[in-house]
Amino acid sequence: MMGWLGLQSDILMARPRTEKLFARIYANNAWGDAESRSGTGSGVARTDLLRPRLTKLLLDLGVRSLLDLPCGDFNWMRLTELPGIEYTGADIVTPLIEKNNLLYAQLGRRFLRLDMLCDAVPKADLVLCRDGLVHLSFFDIAQALKRMHDGGTTYLLTTTFTAHRRNKDVATGGWRPLNLVLAPFYFPDPLQTLTDARPDGTAPDKTLALYHFTELSDRVLELQTTAKKGIRCLRR
Repeated sequence: MMGWLGLQSDILMARPRTEKLFARIYANNAWGDAESRSGTGSGVARTDLLRPRLTKLLLDLGVRSLLDLPCGDFNWMRLTELPGIEYTGADIVTPLIEKNNLLYAQLGRRFLRLDMLCDAVPKADLVLCRDGLVHLSFFDIAQALKRMHDGGTTYLLTTTFTAHRRNKDVATGGWRPLNLVLAPFYFPDPLQTLTDARPDGTAPDKTLALYHFTELSDRVLELQTTAKKGIRCLRR
């Protein structure tokens, strides 16, 4: 069984591999969508109903700073109203962040190159992690959640599939639905939910679930403890 120092070393060594993986996905448009290199979930029509609901939720919560992690190519968020909210978009792909800064950066809106598995996550009132954890192995999800938690963020708004019956592990860079109330996460009931179902009626249970990080502290620590015991991520 690998000690924690060995796991930390492995994480640092894996960072270039993770960055290259997602950079290759972006460069090759591996999700195969003509509108957005972040995939069909980032389409404008796909998010027509979600965007105003997200705005209302943020205003109802009194959110003043939003961290969008991963932000992707900003295709749908550019049309989301964020009145009085400081926006930070972060992603592991350097060319994508450079392009976002060139096209979209302005007062109150910035983009950062950030690896949520290894880098310190900046503090924000709310982290939006839409379609992010579903691409990570269980081990890497534990790392990402710990980084978000340690950044001092108040709220997490993240993707879950409420009707999904069993979570399975995948190699980081793959995809599968996750139900965060099931093993190995066992998250509590969310404070609120926003439907993120596809307009064609598929994935009707896809949801953005809102959590307060104080309520997730024990679960994040338990996931981290599992990682410390040597549960290894599946990597390409």
